[in-house]
Amino acid sequence: MQKVEKKTRRGAGKRIWIAGLAILAAAAVAAAVLTSRDTAVEVPKRENTGGTILQKQPAEIQRMTVTVRGKEPWTAVRDADGGLRMEGGDGWTVDAALGERIEDALANIVYEDILTEDPAEYRDHLAEFGLAEPAIRAEVTYTDGTRIVLNIGDASGLEDADYRFMTVEGDGRLYAVAGSLAQDLQVERELLHPVVQPQIQTERIDEITILDGKGQVTARWSLMGNITDSDAADNWKVTWPISYPADYDTVVNLKKNAGNLRNGLYVGENTEENRAKTGLAEPRAVIRVHMAAGATGQITSGGAFDIVEREAETVEFVIGGSRNEMTDYALFDDTIYTMNHFTVAALTETDPMKTLARYPVTVPLGSLAGLTIERADAGREVYELTRTTVPAETEGEPARTEVSVLKDGEAMDYAAFSAVYERWLVVTVSGRLPEGWEKKKPERIYSFRTVSGAEHKVELSEYDPMHDAVTVDGETVFYLIKNAFAEIQ
Repeated sequence: MQKVEKKTRRGAGKRIWIAGLAILAAAAVAAAVLTSRDTAVEVPKRENTGGTILQKQPAEIQRMTVTVRGKEPWTAVRDADGGLRMEGGDGWTVDAALGERIEDALANIVYEDILTEDPAEYRDHLAEFGLAEPAIRAEVTYTDGTRIVLNIGDASGLEDADYRFMTVEGDGRLYAVAGSLAQDLQVERELLHPVVQPQIQTERIDEITILDGKGQVTARWSLMGNITDSDAADNWKVTWPISYPADYDTVVNLKKNAGNLRNGLYVGENTEENRAKTGLAEPRAVIRVHMAAGATGQITSGGAFDIVEREAETVEFVIGGSRNEMTDYALFDDTIYTMNHFTVAALTETDPMKTLARYPVTVPLGSLAGLTIERADAGREVYELTRTTVPAETEGEPARTEVSVLKDGEAMDYAAFSAVYERWLVVTVSGRLPEGWEKKKPERIYSFRTVSGAEHKVELSEYDPMHDAVTVDGETVFYLIKNAFAEIQ
């Protein structure tokens, strides 16, 4: 241990604590400069009082036992492969990231200050420092036989100084150590178990299915087409319990929440006993996320950008009971973990019928390739759109796209067509049709064809003198005000 000069006795009992905090507070403002308009007086810097108690290499840690106040202690030992393994019959390799953090903290043990070197000054006041029952106790044995036991107490309580009190067995000094030491060691056993995370790429998601605990589908959203289609984002449908275009923003949020599904703490293997404890014997729901085959980019360990071709796959989570208000139990890849309750609820508690698009025309103008309008009393009109890429006239400028439109084979003003179409896109339904309403013969049918080849159909039929019933892709759910779609001139 590093030798330090003996400090002057500061008084007994709680006064030692208060004096120690005053020293730490002084250190926090040691480099301050007092200034006025005409003068500047520099405050001398306080001498650095920190030091090193023990310094080793992380690989020299042979064994460690950590006890967090109120929790069961855990012991990890160095295994033959150089990693850390939990001691015990069900020993498993410690999570690499957490293990390294703990190793670093226990390989280089430093202090910020020594509050006193005389144990008589604080031994009757251990509770005041949180040392009667330490917040954290760490017993470490190194490969050379060195052994050290750290007792870390409570925080200093200073607003601008994050320090903890600490004693070392066999050493009478009372130390002030950085709060980060306690943060690195305040880890419960269950947190050290490796957690396998699902690999969900939102850009590859083409279907999200929710089932109840008995395996019956309760909601499904599906992409109509391929993930590589230029208009893929606009081609999502609710496909259970009906087939109907889905609200764009809702699908964005559903995919985002699916991508946020992350396993929390390791709970246990998929055994009958563990299923009973976690509510998975009678699960509450199942979340099934399908991802299409496709290429994704990733950064390699060497820093290069690499393209990875991935096959189509399905990721499934079985949702059990609640661990607390914040987390649920989930079964993934034959292992039980905790999972954020609110991310789960954002998927399982979404009513698919409330995610139906309220805009009857769901094909954006940029995705439109053709349109046919059929009227019961006035024949039909056919519109065909053609897009031509025009190279930039000046080097460095982007190419532009020119769009032309034919009406029944004859050219028409695209600006006039697009102005009306843009108005169609903001038309919303007025309400939901009552149950038992019977669809009448359509008075007008709008058939849309997209650039990716998808087809959508909107039919209008009379609901009452003021409103039309709207049938979208074969499903009649809503009504809207009559003459909502302006005529294309």
